[in-house]
Amino acid sequence: MKVFKVISWCAMLIFLCAAVYITTVVSEVHTKLSNLEVRLDKNTKHSSVLENGSIVLKKNLEEFLPFVETGSSSEKAILKLIEDGEISSKGNKYFINKEIQVPNILRNDCKRYNCVQFEIGFDEIPPTLWKGLIGIEDYRFLEHDGVDYKSLLRAFVADVKAMKKVQGGSTLTMQLAKNLFLTNEKRIERKIREMIYAFYIEYKLPKEKIITTYFNEIFWGVVNGVYIKGIKAAAIAYFNKTPNELTDYESSLLIGLLKGPYFYSPFRHFDRLKTRTNVVFKRLSGLSLVSSDSETSWKEHQWGSWLTSLKQKNEGSSIKSYYYLSKSLDNYLEPFEKFVFSESVVKINKLLEKQTKDLDVAVKFLALDSSCEDESCPSTYYFYTKPERNLQNAIFKERHQVGSVLKPIIYEQLIELGKKLDDKVSTKPITLDLVSGKWTPKDSSKVKVDYVDLRYAVKKSKNIPLVRVSSELGFDTLEPKLKEYFPRLLTPLKEYPAQLLGALEMTLGELGFSYLKYFKKTCENIKNEKYDFKDSILYEMSKADETTISHVSSSTIKKILMFGKTGTTNNGLDNWYVAFDGKVFYAIWFGVDSKRSGKKLRLAGATSAYRIFQNFQLYRGKQLYELYCN
Repeated sequence: MKVFKVISWCAMLIFLCAAVYITTVVSEVHTKLSNLEVRLDKNTKHSSVLENGSIVLKKNLEEFLPFVETGSSSEKAILKLIEDGEISSKGNKYFINKEIQVPNILRNDCKRYNCVQFEIGFDEIPPTLWKGLIGIEDYRFLEHDGVDYKSLLRAFVADVKAMKKVQGGSTLTMQLAKNLFLTNEKRIERKIREMIYAFYIEYKLPKEKIITTYFNEIFWGVVNGVYIKGIKAAAIAYFNKTPNELTDYESSLLIGLLKGPYFYSPFRHFDRLKTRTNVVFKRLSGLSLVSSDSETSWKEHQWGSWLTSLKQKNEGSSIKSYYYLSKSLDNYLEPFEKFVFSESVVKINKLLEKQTKDLDVAVKFLALDSSCEDESCPSTYYFYTKPERNLQNAIFKERHQVGSVLKPIIYEQLIELGKKLDDKVSTKPITLDLVSGKWTPKDSSKVKVDYVDLRYAVKKSKNIPLVRVSSELGFDTLEPKLKEYFPRLLTPLKEYPAQLLGALEMTLGELGFSYLKYFKKTCENIKNEKYDFKDSILYEMSKADETTISHVSSSTIKKILMFGKTGTTNNGLDNWYVAFDGKVFYAIWFGVDSKRSGKKLRLAGATSAYRIFQNFQLYRGKQLYELYCN
């Protein structure tokens, strides 16, 4: 009798513990499932306009279109634009013949870092895919309640016979629960939790919703260094198509890839993926879910062509550029402009790979509307090649040495103090006696004449003339005028004259608003007829064929007036380019972001930051604006 009571109490205790455990697990999955929001709004309500008369690179437009709501592949969209006469093709460029409204970009639904996902509804998943998935992974999916006991038993027997794990008994619902809420650790408790989760999911969601969630949430490998999540992202990444455009064989490939995105990776295990795809296709043909026509399956040349195209995409930047774009919270620049800028960054980075090898190189970009007064201005765009870091801090808190990028503002103060652009100044060496010792400024390239005018000195960014004229006018006289633009200027200036040549640190935000202040004041002086536009530093620095970017500027840029100034610091660790077209101010920083000690970057603003800017300006689908004080 006592033994019976002990057994009863033990059974009751076990029952209670099991009940508490199950209740806790159910509560967990209920909360997690509630947080799994499936949003109906698919885009950001932000479109792009390609202006009549502009030029875009074929590569940029073709790789951008898969990420907008076209409803078809980029190939079909391009063909229609050509047929309708809206664009014409020549070499590696498309010429825009009439204004084109590019649809809204797709919203990235993935919350994790470096990940792309596009949630879709059940009606957007072709029957071949969802029926094929059920046929391959869980053919009793429509019958079970989350756990398939027959499959579990079969897998258990097979594992016992082989004395190792050779089969899995997980249902699609269990796979979904594991992928959404659990880890891959091989523990009995984790498997029990997975089964409870599956029961609850089946209780709460209809089969159609489970399938839809599965196709939206499952991981499909890595392409271009970005995690691909969900069927729509997978269709775009692997085939540049929408799910509805996939052929039966392409659907078989994606279904086969689900078994193990790394194990069957086309980049590492191409033959393994081919074999797996053929097995899946044959199985689906046997179930009459796809065409059994032998012409439907790929031949060797089709596999080769697909792999070549996929490798090019993997080594390229389109998905990465979309990811950067998707993390941009502002609407100042249009999506295509942002995409082109990101592509320009990748393109120039690749061109400079030898010079930047083993260095932590990054790019920051700032665009400010001319109406902006401070960082609260909504008409701004910020970019940083490290999206995992805080963007606001990168733009408004992290300071970099500015090099010669400030010289136009400094020369402008000399003009206001009575100097003229035609005034001659000696290029001979000058030495100043400072408290810290003697200081002799140098120029990166020697001037072959004894005298130059200030017009030449500012355009060619000369150091000795700037220091000489500043010294003659008096550093104490110049100091308060510079303080208006650069509050962090070290004083007295006469003891820190190297700041005139760029030994001053500023954030991109500080630089941007200092320059906007300069542009507004200069334009005001021109409007008030203090001097003519063509007699201003603003005008002189707008002639690309006469400044420090003349050797790298395209003929198109040389034909227009756009203010621009490069900047490069010692050892090339900070490279700058700032520009102003009368409407928008741009600042690009290209440099070594960390581990600078003992490092050198043999580059200059003209060969790094400016080249990114030029590529962006020429091919963003906009007419080039000319600088005028409006």
